[in-house]
Amino acid sequence: FVMESGIHGIVITGPNTGGKTVALKTVGLLQLMAQSGLHIPCESAGLTMHNAVLCDIGDGQSITENLSTFSSHITNIINILDQSDGDSLILLDELGSGTDPAEGMGIAIAILEELKQKGCLFVATTHYPEVKEYTDQTEGMMNARMTFDRESLKPLYRLEIGEAGESCALSIAKRLGLPEHILERAYREAYGRKVPKYEQTIPDASFPDTRQDSLPAKQSHSTVPKLVKEKAVKQPADTRSQRFHVGDSVVVYPQKKIGIVYRTVNEKGEVGVQIQKKKELINHKRLKLKVPASEMYPEDYDFSIIFDSVANRKARHKMAKGHQPDLTIVYEKEP
Repeated sequence: FVMESGIHGIVITGPNTGGKTVALKTVGLLQLMAQSGLHIPCESAGLTMHNAVLCDIGDGQSITENLSTFSSHITNIINILDQSDGDSLILLDELGSGTDPAEGMGIAIAILEELKQKGCLFVATTHYPEVKEYTDQTEGMMNARMTFDRESLKPLYRLEIGEAGESCALSIAKRLGLPEHILERAYREAYGRKVPKYEQTIPDASFPDTRQDSLPAKQSHSTVPKLVKEKAVKQPADTRSQRFHVGDSVVVYPQKKIGIVYRTVNEKGEVGVQIQKKKELINHKRLKLKVPASEMYPEDYDFSIIFDSVANRKARHKMAKGHQPDLTIVYEKEP
């Protein structure tokens, strides 16, 4: 990594996972090691002293601080611009990202111009072709790239100063098996209208159909569970067991005792009936409706008055008003 005489800023470009951020971190780390009196891992080096090493690297989004990816980057950069001067080293990762590409590109160029005016040394990474072009045309700035093997579609993790890099997004997506119809649409959207100057190695027009260098097309074997609609079990519209509702007065055979339904029929065909304050589960075939609840009680009647003890009802009433640590409700054991 070399910043020639008269160069104040370097803009690094290249594919994702190509090593741009690692290169940026390495510059900052070695600078701080040298200024701290530590040996750095190289045969020889010439480093300048800086009054501050200021960086914006990584995603600082925060829900608690109400910061999105973009706003966290801008907040950091505003602080960096306030604190830096001509003796500072500035490191900026993915400058202008996280927002509308056109506005993000404009902000990136404006920030680089401001740093250039300050006279400090700075290194930034980006994917914007317009930023590459700006850097190439601006005195005191230089492009750099992370090398990439287009045959194997693998990064080489080597930094080359003086040339702008390519993102190679379509090539990487193709190798990873992105469906061809999506690649074809992406190609048309990316290159059908305008070809940026610094995207020099443009995929061939037949790019989506050329797969000899790519990985085999992936078969769809989704591990995402499928939602299966449960088939509704048809119940008889009006079975005898379903005629009994809570509060109904019934006759229990063969004893011919009068009781009140406190629970509707269960899966065994048993209905809960209270007979003289004793709760029992009785087969629905032994019951005969005497008077339906709708004829004896209001629609919103509280049946706990009939089926629950006075102590339980009083305790429940107090609990409804607030927490009562000393109160308990004891339910009668089900038959």
